[in-house]
Amino acid sequence: MRIAPILATVLAVVGCLASPAFAQDFTADAPGARDPDDLKRIEGALIFGYDQSGFDEVTVPTGKVGYERAESSEVFEGPRTRLLYAVPGDRSPLEVIRNYEAELAEAGYKTLYECGKLDCGPVSAMSKFLYPPSGQLKTLGRVTAAAFSLPRDDQRYLLARNAETGRTVSLYAAYETFDHFPQLFEKTIVLLDVVEGKPLARRMEFVSAQEMALSLEASGRVSLYGVQFAHDSDVLTPESEPSLAEISKFLAAAPDVQVFVVGHTDMTGGYAYNMDLSQRRAASVVAALTGKYGIKSARLEAAGVGPLAPVGENQTEDGRALNRRVELVRR
Repeated sequence: MRIAPILATVLAVVGCLASPAFAQDFTADAPGARDPDDLKRIEGALIFGYDQSGFDEVTVPTGKVGYERAESSEVFEGPRTRLLYAVPGDRSPLEVIRNYEAELAEAGYKTLYECGKLDCGPVSAMSKFLYPPSGQLKTLGRVTAAAFSLPRDDQRYLLARNAETGRTVSLYAAYETFDHFPQLFEKTIVLLDVVEGKPLARRMEFVSAQEMALSLEASGRVSLYGVQFAHDSDVLTPESEPSLAEISKFLAAAPDVQVFVVGHTDMTGGYAYNMDLSQRRAASVVAALTGKYGIKSARLEAAGVGPLAPVGENQTEDGRALNRRVELVRR
């Protein structure tokens, strides 16, 4: 018998079950999570999914959702906060939505669209439209990803907007019957997206090769905000090309210089996740410089420090935007 592999598998499963993310029930919000400003939560609710992003787009339904598409939808853009709440099961999706509806109306929001049960479309179609596999949060690993795995047909949706502030709120609530995770079983799961009505901040700060050289000479480092990545990803966006080309220009003009390429993130999400993301982003920059621009790999070393070297307040979007950056540090 192959006892060793079997024992390793058993120990791995036990380890997962013993970790905080797989505890039998929630006793507190996920680390680093908090309610959006000026928006209360349902009594007894706990946050098990959380993400804040910079300028982003959110597609929401404004008509019945089918398995292929929604009858109609709208896209909102701006800084976004996404949360998942687990609400005690004695509070139905209807009660949850009606409470939010009353709070939002008092705060000056107007309802743009709402639906309930099959008027929203099949529950599996609606939940996957709003929480697709590609958009699942990673806050508590598989527990967070499992939201809306087997929701009951008792679903409710509300889309509201404050014309004065431009803030949009999307709320989806459904009763979870998937029993694999006790944290979610027989609870009302609430997905909340808040899109702030702020204009796009122009952050494409271009740093020339000469400026890189001067900064590295003076302080041993240079921050590059023109190196951009897809949200929650290590994929470089096309907007990064001018900065990458300028980095290669600087390195070509200084063939003896070696640098660390350092990835930085904000505090949104877990520590381990941000450390890994920052390392992957730094590695993507190194790969682009060596693969596309021909810089020798021996001159570059990728390093990720996650949220450990902030230059702004992580409590504000402007501060978080300053913290999300790539730096060149002289070796």
